Amino acid sequence: MPLPQLRSSLWILVIGLGISMHAQSGPHESSSKIVEKNLTFPSPVQWTTSTGEISLIRVAWGPADSPEMLSKSRPKMIREQPAFDPDRSYVLALGFSAKSVVATPTTSYATSGLLRIKDTDGNTEVPMELTPEGFVPFSGSPGIYDLHFDKNTTTEYWDLFPAAPDQKEFLFQVFPWNALRQDPKISFEVVLRNGDIAIVNVSPQPRSTCLDLHSDFAGTVGAGTRVNVHLIEKDASLSGTEQYQRIGKTLWLRGAADSLGNFVLEEHYPENWITGIFKGQFSDGCQMMRGFLKTRWLTTAAV
Repeated sequence: MPLPQLRSSLWILVIGLGISMHAQSGPHESSSKIVEKNLTFPSPVQWTTSTGEISLIRVAWGPADSPEMLSKSRPKMIREQPAFDPDRSYVLALGFSAKSVVATPTTSYATSGLLRIKDTDGNTEVPMELTPEGFVPFSGSPGIYDLHFDKNTTTEYWDLFPAAPDQKEFLFQVFPWNALRQDPKISFEVVLRNGDIAIVNVSPQPRSTCLDLHSDFAGTVGAGTRVNVHLIEKDASLSGTEQYQRIGKTLWLRGAADSLGNFVLEEHYPENWITGIFKGQFSDGCQMMRGFLKTRWLTTAAV
């Protein structure tokens, strides 16, 4: 049971033991012409739509007809004739994770609002679908429905953009649907240099939703193991301590929070040894956190 003074609850899930949050970062080349990079948490590019919360989590670059890039396409009935562009024989692939804002899982299609800015005149390009026979526009009207939830509240997908082999800089902007004359919700650049991929010039910079958090949380793990958590947030970084009352020892917590309220925390005991990695989300003015701890429910709230 939660402690009497609790006002809300938190659940946390261990997603790995002894694994650093940054272990998945950095580029790797599966062949001499393929470059892929998984981005560290928190994502440098995040935005919300009327349908979901979207985070950029990986980037890839390579020949459009390579197996690695073709594997990022989506199975779909093609209504137009696919074709490769000999002048744009490469592809830049942006990988996203998305969370539906609808609590009940449904099947839905929507636009993310992502566009590539082609030139200084402001001409734009929408994401494309890729098949072994070439690129083909997304079907559907109006809009480009690149955001798809298939009876689930989360999804991961790739948006693909054909490019010339010597193109190394790409500018992207996200616009609210049917509002291209308004200012973009977010802008960012993808730059290829020295075999690496960088995300630069993100504007506005994503900021944690729990700015200057300095809170104590209390509650239970499982059926009745009481726990106290103290967390401090500064510049999207989280730090603090955790105490299980029946154990009587202090564990250290270090991690980060993103602009959508998601957090990742490493649990340490002793201080230089990772005993677990927690994932969850802040809500209700950062008075509540939700996620999982191992196979047991963890319930806590700010006190």
